[in-house]
Amino acid sequence: MKTLLALIFTLFFTLCYAQTVKITDRNFEKALIDLKIDSDQTVNGVVLRSDVQSVTSLDLYNRRIKSLKGIEAFYSLTYLDCRKNYLRRLDLSKNINLTTVYSEVNDVFKPRENSYAFNWLD
Repeated sequence: MKTLLALIFTLFFTLCYAQTVKITDRNFEKALIDLKIDSDQTVNGVVLRSDVQSVTSLDLYNRRIKSLKGIEAFYSLTYLDCRKNYLRRLDLSKNINLTTVYSEVNDVFKPRENSYAFNWLD
């Protein structure tokens, strides 16, 4: 019986966790709230996956953001402006629909010309 309860609890926790995206930077989450993307309107370190999956454009200009951890869940994202922040790394490898990126990231890897099909604008 204990094994069954543990299994049910684990399954429930996994399903609940899979429905959210961890956002580690408070300013990133505040920006998502300001942009009416984070539906719970609370800075709590998570957003619903359903809130971010259909977002196609994200303007994060001058929001004092240090990390965009969680951006990988924005599957439909085609436009990203993350200039004037405090980003040191930017991993957009999961954002395969991106066509335009505005950034001023010091240590960011810019792909070779034929690796990705987006306009990289500093």
